[in-house]
Amino acid sequence: MAPLIVLSAVFVVLLGAFLWFYLYSRTPAWGDSETRKAVLRVLVVIGPAFGMHYRPPRPEPPTISTPGPDIEAAIPGVVSGTEGQREDG
Repeated sequence: MAPLIVLSAVFVVLLGAFLWFYLYSRTPAWGDSETRKAVLRVLVVIGPAFGMHYRPPRPEPPTISTPGPDIEAAIPGVVSGTEGQREDG
């Protein structure tokens, strides 16, 4: 009976620690912490041993664009101008 109580107590402590870390990891303090940066560095170092390679994101290629022509938005179902009209004669 004693081992069951000990295992239950360890489980409750682990569950409490997990919940605390889960809630703490969603705060701005965790995002700026040195612990988070250290954990990420370790994962980047040991990741290749498990087939996970860090590849920095590719930079977006520069694009040059000009503004399009000023065209009035068409209203669905309405024919404007002479488009779609027949000329008799």
